[in-house]
Amino acid sequence: MRIILILVAVLAFLLALWGPPLMVARHYWLRGNPWAFRNLRFVLPAQLLAAVVLAFAAEVHGMPNPAAVMAGCTILVGLLGAGLLALLASWAARR
Repeated sequence: MRIILILVAVLAFLLALWGPPLMVARHYWLRGNPWAFRNLRFVLPAQLLAAVVLAFAAEVHGMPNPAAVMAGCTILVGLLGAGLLALLASWAARR
């Protein structure tokens, strides 16, 4: 039962982290711009690294509610990654 809960938690983490950039990339792909998927190879690992580093930094510095800080960091990094991907895709479309 524990392994199922761990898998659900990891899936929720990755969905919150990588969901917004994948939706942005799909949006640009449906509009005829495949460059957004090309930038995903840089954005997705950077997001994972940033979210993990921020979560561990919150734990090391003794934040009062580390689970909430981790959830907030995950959602914030996901949205920032989606914004960065949209910016890169629109910049590539103008070139």
